[in-house]
Amino acid sequence: MNKSQAKTVGVLGGMGPLATALFFQKLIESTPAKKDWEHLRVIIDNDPQIPSRTRHFLYKEESPVPRMIADCKKLAAYPVDFIVIPCNSASYFLPEIQSHITVPILNIMETTARGLVSNHPSVRRVAILGGAITYHHRTYQPFLQQLGLIHVQHSPTIQNQVEGIIEQIKLNEIRPAILEKIRIIITQLKEKEDVEAIILGCTEFGYIAQVKADIPVIDSTHELAKFTVQLARSLVEIGRP
Repeated sequence: MNKSQAKTVGVLGGMGPLATALFFQKLIESTPAKKDWEHLRVIIDNDPQIPSRTRHFLYKEESPVPRMIADCKKLAAYPVDFIVIPCNSASYFLPEIQSHITVPILNIMETTARGLVSNHPSVRRVAILGGAITYHHRTYQPFLQQLGLIHVQHSPTIQNQVEGIIEQIKLNEIRPAILEKIRIIITQLKEKEDVEAIILGCTEFGYIAQVKADIPVIDSTHELAKFTVQLARSLVEIGRP
């Protein structure tokens, strides 16, 4: 591919910074490049000052939407051809944000659901491990249902464990014990809820995507990175907003 044909990617990051760094790494690893100049041009706005998505949801604190809109407008003006947001919780606000932005913003939930179906077409019952917004709003459910899949909602007890693990990862406390906790949760969901696949619906979980399980475990960070590369290299298309 002629490098001049590749699209410029805008990344709205900082939610959190560790997840953004991991997404960029996976973007590089997903690009079939042998030389530096064969990689994508990527503009990253790592803005950790965007108000907490979860605290806005739980405690009605400041909305993250105005700052996310402002950041996306800056990326669009760079200009970039499309924007990605490597944060599942932030993507809940995408409909409102996209209405103010002239370039497409990819939806990590839609991309991940389609990646699951593409790689594991026989799967039907799917559970999502993610943050409070992803859990309580069941943000993956419409995308899974559109593809003929069943969204399995796990218990509040498991959700509390999942959110605790996310906080540990944010603090860079990535230890073997975390992998074991996730493995136990996955086993419980498989045995008690007949879950056939797990989506790691928080980009922080990209750091533990290597967890061993006997059902498919889909990393939303990796799926977003793969699709971003395909779109930037004009291997797939996306509609304009």
